Amino acid sequence: MPSEPVSTIRGVGSDTTKKLARLNIRTKLDLVLHLPHRYEDRSVVTPLDELRIPKEYYYVQGVVQDVALKQTKGRSSAQVELSDESGGVLTLRFFNYRPRWIAVFQKGVWVRAYGQLWGEYRHKSMIHPDFKTFNADPGPPEPEFVPVYYATKGLTSKHIRSLIPKTIQEVNLLPKFAHFDMTLADALQRCHNPEMSSADVVRKGPRRRVAFDELLAYYLLQQRRRLQHKTFTTRILDRKSHLIRDFLDSLGFQLTKSQETVAREILADMSSTRPMLRLLQGDVGSGKTVVATLCILRAAENGVQTAFMAPTELLAEQHYQTLSEWLDPLGIKVGLVTGRMPAPTRRARQKAIASGDDLVVVGTHALFQDSIHFNQLGLTIIDEQQRFGVHQRMLLRDKGNLPHQLIMTATPIPRTLALYLFADMDVSRITELPPGRQSITTTLHSDKHRAEVIEAVRRHVERGQQAYWVCAAIEESENDEQELIGTEDVLKELAMKISSVRVGHVHGQMKTQEKHATMHDFRDRKIDVLVATTVIEVGVDVPNATLIVVDNSSNMGLAQLHQLRGRVGRGADASFCMLNYTNPLSDTQRQRLVRLRESQDGFELADLDLQLRGWGEVFGTKQSGTENFRVASLAHDRDLLEEVNTVGAQLIAKEPELAGKIIDTWSPIESDYASV
Repeated sequence: MPSEPVSTIRGVGSDTTKKLARLNIRTKLDLVLHLPHRYEDRSVVTPLDELRIPKEYYYVQGVVQDVALKQTKGRSSAQVELSDESGGVLTLRFFNYRPRWIAVFQKGVWVRAYGQLWGEYRHKSMIHPDFKTFNADPGPPEPEFVPVYYATKGLTSKHIRSLIPKTIQEVNLLPKFAHFDMTLADALQRCHNPEMSSADVVRKGPRRRVAFDELLAYYLLQQRRRLQHKTFTTRILDRKSHLIRDFLDSLGFQLTKSQETVAREILADMSSTRPMLRLLQGDVGSGKTVVATLCILRAAENGVQTAFMAPTELLAEQHYQTLSEWLDPLGIKVGLVTGRMPAPTRRARQKAIASGDDLVVVGTHALFQDSIHFNQLGLTIIDEQQRFGVHQRMLLRDKGNLPHQLIMTATPIPRTLALYLFADMDVSRITELPPGRQSITTTLHSDKHRAEVIEAVRRHVERGQQAYWVCAAIEESENDEQELIGTEDVLKELAMKISSVRVGHVHGQMKTQEKHATMHDFRDRKIDVLVATTVIEVGVDVPNATLIVVDNSSNMGLAQLHQLRGRVGRGADASFCMLNYTNPLSDTQRQRLVRLRESQDGFELADLDLQLRGWGEVFGTKQSGTENFRVASLAHDRDLLEEVNTVGAQLIAKEPELAGKIIDTWSPIESDYASV
């Protein structure tokens, strides 16, 4: 059966099983869903004297002229010299070889080899090529397109390729659902055994059919969750007092029309017996926290608690400070729970939460701890949704009796994509910025103009304003390909060139108290320039900070750069973003930076970033709250989504049993969480 472990495949022992697990291949089905990432064209043999481009892959054929075996410092090596009718010569090199491999290379034997070319002229070679030997001239090769698989240390693509025939027939047990004139089994057979003359054809045909099936499974799973969620009931949280009106009167500013609209949608959900599950999207600085506070007040006036979860301690502390300032005057106590709290403080918080004294509890993953017991949890709010998984949402939900759930994200996600990815939720979107939010002037600066950037920072501070200087690393990278500038180097640079400026330093490896103290000093204007890693990407709100400098900006994506830029522009003064880069830039890198300079629309920028880099790069699949797609690409397969929605709706209505089988094919574990 496809669900059987790979250890049941003939020839797969415990060592190979462990190596396959590193590629997330644990079952036979996982193996056949591990598709080739490219195909080697072995239909045309290149004469040896026409091998020109080093590091290019070639298919060659020749006769063995000589075999030289060497032993150097305990390391064995073999050199097999080939020649052909063109007069060219090529050496096949093997290191730490097995004797039986080399024994086949006898003088006069014909060899076909496929590998990467090294060297040039009469010193051309291939190292450990894939090869076959023949006792006589084999003649022209039969067209062959060999699949190449992502591999891991100790497990080659060739080894993985050898396992596929042992399992491929089991795809016939998969659901008999045909689309694009193929079943999933047909498509998988063609991906692993291509007959076409072009890998592009495989990608656009069979591979696209596999991607459709995976996207469909995700859609069906989300709809199953949505339907099951509708069967649940919970406590109605309707209006009991004037708390919300009193809070709005105390703010000193009016909500935008967009904030008012989404607030009405959310509060209406909370007034229902069905537990709310709603995603609130809003660009950087759009005022999501204010809307969330209205929900907290609605819960408080009904006497139930709110759990407010943030992905980092820095952001949790920011929310705690903001909510305390707003809610303490209204008699609503706010508590903070983080993983690094001293034991006495943690015990005091646990007691206040269990008694209901803390009506609002802000925290990180520490809220999941078994020692946290809520008195009566009625609302959960999760900030930065993409950094949490659905299982974590379930853990927080289980802390209460089906509490209402509000999920927030400042990561701009194009609307059509959001409706697909979060099909199990209702979606609200804040589409405008509050009055007073400044547009941010964005400029690009090569490393040749670094002195001018530093001088601009000095002038900026002299005017009484503050600045961020963001780096991608703490220490300078030793990787020549990236050459990342570290915060330590920037600190030294600023100390040398503008020593009169007060500079602070914050990064993710610092102790919480140190970070907290530094951020407080920056907020209290005791620090002029805060040199930081991207830890300040979310959550920091300092209105007097009106300049942000970003080093190595070409190494970052548009979504992240837009988030960083959103740290400024929060006050009444004009704000600026200076993006430093090092030449040469690729076309894609230049396109990203130019588009960021021209646009302030986070959703537009995220859409472009998705096209250029893909979902995993933009949002981080390792930490993403969405599923990690194995084959499908939301950047390249988005045109399938409308059809996925249509077909999915038809299956749910007419063939629910088949829909369940499709889910189980791709996400068998997820079946346990369908009710989240």
